Amino acid sequence: MISNLWEALKQFVVALFQPFLWLVTGFTYLLSKCFDIVVLVIQILFGLFKLVGSVIAGVFNTFGQLLGFSGSTQYYYMPGAYQGGWNAVGDFLNQTGFNTIAVIMAVFIWLMTAYAIIKIAGGDK
Repeated sequence: MISNLWEALKQFVVALFQPFLWLVTGFTYLLSKCFDIVVLVIQILFGLFKLVGSVIAGVFNTFGQLLGFSGSTQYYYMPGAYQGGWNAVGDFLNQTGFNTIAVIMAVFIWLMTAYAIIKIAGGDK
């Protein structure tokens, strides 16, 4: 009889506190998922900053290399017969201002590439 009373009391307490335990469990689950979302958002932001930083570094690197470009062939090896022809063509192109056009076209191509990357990253195709 006392054991039946004790079992009934336990069942009553369990039934009384079970919704509260479900509420606490649900709240902790909600908090854990909110923290997961915050972590993912921070990872996305760092990834975007990394992408933007890489693009900006690429722009500065490109312009830095274009400003330092001399058109020299010191690092290429050409046999003597071909070197004379190469020098003649290079001198002619230098006199016509073709180097300036080539630099402008290289910058234009780089900017179009950067624009295409931004469109792809933005979801436009």
